[in-house]
Amino acid sequence: MKNKLTAILLTGIMTVSLAACGSASSSSEKPADSDSSAAVSQSAVQSSSTGTASDTKSKDGKLTEVTLGTTSWPTNMFYYLADEKGFFEENGVKVKIQDFSSTTESTNAFVGGKLDFVTFASSETISPFEEGADYKIVMESDKSNGCEGLVATSDIKSIKDLKGKTVATQMYSVDHMLLLTLLNNNGMSQDDINLVDMSIQEAGNAFVAGQCDAACIWDPYFSQAKAAGGNVLFSSADNPDLITDVLGASSDMCENHPDAVKGVIKGFMEAVDYWKSNPDESNEYMGKKLGVDADEFKSEMDGLIIPTMDEEVTAFTKADDYSYWGYTQNEVRDFMYKLGALSTKDKDCGDMIDSSFVEELAKQS
Repeated sequence: MKNKLTAILLTGIMTVSLAACGSASSSSEKPADSDSSAAVSQSAVQSSSTGTASDTKSKDGKLTEVTLGTTSWPTNMFYYLADEKGFFEENGVKVKIQDFSSTTESTNAFVGGKLDFVTFASSETISPFEEGADYKIVMESDKSNGCEGLVATSDIKSIKDLKGKTVATQMYSVDHMLLLTLLNNNGMSQDDINLVDMSIQEAGNAFVAGQCDAACIWDPYFSQAKAAGGNVLFSSADNPDLITDVLGASSDMCENHPDAVKGVIKGFMEAVDYWKSNPDESNEYMGKKLGVDADEFKSEMDGLIIPTMDEEVTAFTKADDYSYWGYTQNEVRDFMYKLGALSTKDKDCGDMIDSSFVEELAKQS
């Protein structure tokens, strides 16, 4: 399971992302930094993101060479599959994939100008953007689809019933943000509950042991809590647009190498198509890359949705609801600001988006 510790607080609390289904021993867990206060360095944000792309196929027949930083997470393995099957080269790019042990490290490298592309948990994009990093979000790579949520004892039938109850989750994680969102949507706040701060694993174990009334957690602990008789008050399948992962590209890539950006996106999508047509082979290959077996990789992917190209366009089309990526991240930004994780909330997260690439590819599909 992918660890999510700074997904919501990349400025200075912890390091992570979304969650997906898998066993407790899954090595697809995104490693947390040893220092929980690790953050994207200010010097990295202040560096100009000039990118490292070289050569252009359109002018001299050579492939455009680009770098892509990523971490261990199921959908990120599709970049390796695209490279293995030659989909990137067929679309004019040679992609050097660099694996990082944490999202803080990959983000530092990206905003410091050492990478052309990087994979993000969506909430991780907000802090460096607010601090002035120069990049664009060019693709939504997945949505959470039921692998995390809020579970409670059987006598608690609704979120409003949580008033005065003990709820466990990991402070400043994505699921903490999820819990605050659910409380807010029901006219409540964190002050209305007894919030216990513990790791997601500890929160799940505490719920199963009867030591708390509810827990907001991700898999495998969410599934374990349900199996122990927990009542699901909310699942990410109820709103897959809330917790997502994306692909970021440097502004230099978008402005000076637009065909390469399209090539990376198209290569990823062709790898998804190949996986759908050849699931056994693909799950085995990507599982090995992730450090799990084919069955576990499939299980983790069952908890994720990879948008179609038309759905990509919808995610990047302005709307006053969670279907629009910019709206969702503005909601997360406001929570981060309230929690003291951001010193300002002046920027519109929708300004991070460059939808031109998916829009053009959608017309071609």
